[in-house]
Amino acid sequence: MDEPWSFEHSVVCPVSLAVAWQFWTTVDNWRLDADVESVQLDGPFAAGARGTTVSRRSGRIEWRIAAVEGTSAVIEIPAGNAVGQFRWSFTDLGGRTRVTQVVSLAGEGAAALAEQFAAAFEANLPAGMEKLCESMAAASSADRQ
Repeated sequence: MDEPWSFEHSVVCPVSLAVAWQFWTTVDNWRLDADVESVQLDGPFAAGARGTTVSRRSGRIEWRIAAVEGTSAVIEIPAGNAVGQFRWSFTDLGGRTRVTQVVSLAGEGAAALAEQFAAAFEANLPAGMEKLCESMAAASSADRQ
């Protein structure tokens, strides 16, 4: 598939790989932004599962888990004649975890959406990933108390 646009960002979270992966694969934890009203998954966090996110700005967004391998996953969101792919990987750093997200747009209609995706994700993704790390750390700290 042709990929006219992609963006990658990583953060290091002060939690173990097991904590980071467990937190992230619990999709209810994806409601980090006040814009997100709900997130639902139709089964376990596994390849082929389908989910829905309801956003105040964007409405209902349907997505699917395209792949899960170890502590990496790919989420796909159809966008007309294109597909937004969100590749997440979690890497053990000995008590801390590097979380990397690569967002890309592929498919026949991708070029027409590239500028819109770039504007939305390049501006907001780094702050969202920092917030994810902060939420993981807060949840881990609360679990230890």
